[in-house]
Amino acid sequence: MEEKDLRPDPDALLKEIEKDDVKKGRLKIFLGYAPGVGKTYAMLNEAHVLKKRGVDVVAGIVETHKRADTDALLAGLEVIPRKSIEYKGLLVSEMDLDAILTRHPAVVLVDELAHTNIEGSRHPKRYQDIEELLEHGIDVHTTVNIQHFESMNDAVAKITGVRMQETLPDTFFDRTDEVQVVDIPWEELFQRLKEGKVYFPAQAQRAIDNFFQRGNLFALRELMLTLVARKMDSELINYMRAKAIAGPWPATEKLVVCIADSPYAKQLIRKAYAIAKNVHAEWYAVYVLPTGLTEPSGRAKIYLTDALNLAEELGAKIMTLSGDDVAEEIIRFATENNITRIVIGKPLRPAIVEFFKRSPTSRLLRAAGDFELHLITPTIEEKKEDILPPPRRAAFNVSPYLKALGMIVMITMINLILQRIVDPSSLVYIYLIATSVSALLFGMWPSIFTSIVSLLIYDFLFTIPRYNFTMKDPKEIINVLVFLFTAIIIGQLVKIVKKQNIALQLRLERVVLIEEMSKEFLTLPPLEQLVEGLAAFSQETMNTLAFLRTTIINDISNITIKYIQKVINVPCFVLFKEKKGDLQLWAKSNPDLEINQNDLAVAKWTFAHGEIAGAGTETLPSIPYCFLPIKSQDEEILGVVGMQYEFKNLLPEQRRILGTISNLTSLVAARWVKI
Repeated sequence: MEEKDLRPDPDALLKEIEKDDVKKGRLKIFLGYAPGVGKTYAMLNEAHVLKKRGVDVVAGIVETHKRADTDALLAGLEVIPRKSIEYKGLLVSEMDLDAILTRHPAVVLVDELAHTNIEGSRHPKRYQDIEELLEHGIDVHTTVNIQHFESMNDAVAKITGVRMQETLPDTFFDRTDEVQVVDIPWEELFQRLKEGKVYFPAQAQRAIDNFFQRGNLFALRELMLTLVARKMDSELINYMRAKAIAGPWPATEKLVVCIADSPYAKQLIRKAYAIAKNVHAEWYAVYVLPTGLTEPSGRAKIYLTDALNLAEELGAKIMTLSGDDVAEEIIRFATENNITRIVIGKPLRPAIVEFFKRSPTSRLLRAAGDFELHLITPTIEEKKEDILPPPRRAAFNVSPYLKALGMIVMITMINLILQRIVDPSSLVYIYLIATSVSALLFGMWPSIFTSIVSLLIYDFLFTIPRYNFTMKDPKEIINVLVFLFTAIIIGQLVKIVKKQNIALQLRLERVVLIEEMSKEFLTLPPLEQLVEGLAAFSQETMNTLAFLRTTIINDISNITIKYIQKVINVPCFVLFKEKKGDLQLWAKSNPDLEINQNDLAVAKWTFAHGEIAGAGTETLPSIPYCFLPIKSQDEEILGVVGMQYEFKNLLPEQRRILGTISNLTSLVAARWVKI
């Protein structure tokens, strides 16, 4: 074995060190395959064991469902009172996250990991509350069933016929320090159901007839054991690499999943994630944007952004490619990035349609490459009615057709003169001028109209016999057919060139936008130049510097808003850090833009944590704004950008450009904000 193989893997070693990091709390999950297997009971039993050892244990939130045995176990533990949140006129109780943080126990019990918090809570999901507890160094014990993990959603729906609405990303499971499987025989679970220990008697019978069928439970139990085995295998490999233990390591796997703006995109993401986890592969979610289009619209955009957000949540790298040939772009990406597996959806079109209109899937099946192709059949779901207003039909514009007709008349008059000089059979090709100009100026349909009318006029006036629509000369027939195909090809080529030109213009607009923003920032005087012009740091000098600071930061804020609105035209504002550490509002896109205390509280959260929060995110999404941090090169948070838009609806290209704008702002503002 070579010497380099005996060295510890740096990434694996870092993961092992992070596990031993005492600053962060440790997470333990009590995992079951169905309600009633005893997850909460096992968690409370463990809590009593820890309490006897002198460990400070509290119950953050535990749902006993009025089961006598569980209630008795909870009675012996300190319980943090729940907080009440008003929702639609009702008071709803939730876990008091702030009270637990203030109490700061060694271990806290948090039941029902997949729970969705009531609107108005700090985080929309309970697992995010747990993440905050762990960040503050508190160990967390929690419970969950296998069907609530995102990657299991489609499989569970297929097995049970029930699709779970409350789910959480598998990445949360991956970061778990310990998993305790709570497994009981299905006969015992059935007995618990009949005795009313899981549901009330009326509910129990319905559950036995539907979800709790024997076959369902066997399949769910198998899924649970597979998920745990996969995690254990991953941890074992990581440990062996960290300790430089020799082993037959396979080559690195890389996977790409190809998604489209369809309702099946999220199913492909879940399946790709499961495959990537099984083979320990780095994975990408790739969307191919047709040339000349900026983004999909309507429900297609919702499908795409939902899928991309899910992929990002599950740890995928998001890539957007551009091109008209989807298969070619995917193959090129796979070749350039050493991809070993490609996951793509099976076409749902009829076989006859697929034969004449080959999909990217059929192209990939016949492509030469060293990758494995995973063909996934989408699960047909009940179609949702489009809540968006139906698109208005564009009024028919007769002007392009009249102009095309005018060109045909002009060329016909020229041909009537030329027929005395040249062979009339050659005159048909002069009509290509009208076809090409129509395609270039007016588009495909006027071009087709021009081709057909040109052929009819040529046949009527210039072929023998004249003044009728019959052809007897085979040479004339061949000329007409060649003209027709040539006209179609020219029209399509012009269409492609126009689309490519539009795409190029869009890219140039993005580059020009960043270039113009950089130029505007460069016109601002640098801090060093102004300080050198001040003779001494007297009180008057400091007052002048404070005035200059206010002026420059105000200019920076207005420039930032100007270019954000060029990317996405929505109300926005900029806040920067003050000397005391508080945030101050510096500029708004609209003087009438209202920002209340709740909005500012979320902005402060983004400023404190350096993470995106607000509308369309997983953190405090109930407000109308989303907030992006402005970070300096040394990762110090200088300020926050707020936009009245849902972050999840931003496409990857828009997110990248907004990130670039934020980076440029931080480079210019860094020294001014700190003085």
